[in-house]
Amino acid sequence: MSFPWGACFCAGLLLLVAVVGCGPADDGRRSVSGTVTFQGKPLDRGNIMLVSPDGLGSQTGAVITNGNYQIPAEQGLLPGRYKVAISSADGDVPADPNTAPGPSGNFTSVDRIPKEYNTESKLEAEIKDQSENVIDFTIP
Repeated sequence: MSFPWGACFCAGLLLLVAVVGCGPADDGRRSVSGTVTFQGKPLDRGNIMLVSPDGLGSQTGAVITNGNYQIPAEQGLLPGRYKVAISSADGDVPADPNTAPGPSGNFTSVDRIPKEYNTESKLEAEIKDQSENVIDFTIP
């Protein structure tokens, strides 16, 4: 009678995976992704910020590109409710219209997004205790 090495190897491998684990420990942070539309189209560029309502908890942000944003779990949020601010600078409004643009940095950007979606935002998102949270935003 021969010894079932194949079965022994598989059992040992399963035990090793159970003891060592399959990756980094779960610290409770969750990934967040989604889309942002502005005036009926995907927002070409911008930023999204998610902050705990009291300002004391976790917060994170991401770049919005072609209407999409993605925050991996490593930089994600703990489950709960968050305030959301979305911004998108136009990048081409001169600070002083009488001065020529140039390397002096004579340009300031104006946010294309209405203040009720950024500086005075009432937007909220709930991060749930699941591996992925897909949250989309529509700005008229």
